[in-house]
Amino acid sequence: MAIDRLRAGLAAARAQWQSIERDWRSVAVGAAIVTVTVALDLQIPW
Repeated sequence: MAIDRLRAGLAAARAQWQSIERDWRSVAVGAAIVTVTVALDLQIPW
C-alpha cells in the first residue's frame, strides 16, 4: 500500500537524520576536547 511505502520512507529519513545528528555530536565533542587542550596548554603524552 501507499501508506506503507510512506511510513518506510519516513522511517528511513528519521534513521538518516539520527545518524547525522550522532556524527555532529562526535565532531562537537572532539572540537571541545581540542579547544580545552589548546586553551590549557596541556601536554598529551603520545
